Amino acid sequence: MLFSRINKTDPEKVFVVVKAGEALVAGKPVTYHFSGTDDGKLAYRSDAAADHSLTVGLADADIASGSYGLVQCYGYRSDAYVILATSQTTNTGGVLDVTSLSSGALYLLASVGAAAVAWTPFTLAISASSTTCAESQMGVFIQCM
Repeated sequence: MLFSRINKTDPEKVFVVVKAGEALVAGKPVTYHFSGTDDGKLAYRSDAAADHSLTVGLADADIASGSYGLVQCYGYRSDAYVILATSQTTNTGGVLDVTSLSSGALYLLASVGAAAVAWTPFTLAISASSTTCAESQMGVFIQCM
């Protein structure tokens, strides 16, 4: 794990180093697939329902298949790919989960203050409400540690 140095201008961030089992895209969720090789873990796109519990964070930059790169597992990220349902209005605090749409992205699981929601590793962190239903880059807070 790589921990950013604490300073007054940038929020804290934590990264893990992964080996990409396929091409990974910056800002999209990443999951481990345990294969018994490469120390037992290879990083793949989180684009299936079964990937939810193995999601480790969001790719920090594009990573080519077979290459090593960083995945952000904690902290604020401004360019996460998020898909909202049609005419869905949300704001800071919405609970996000992994979706298989668009080769992996995040989607709104529950709006702000919803009761009885299981913990998920991503929270919407935008300053204004949004109603877009297309895949958009938005701010999220990652808590995959």
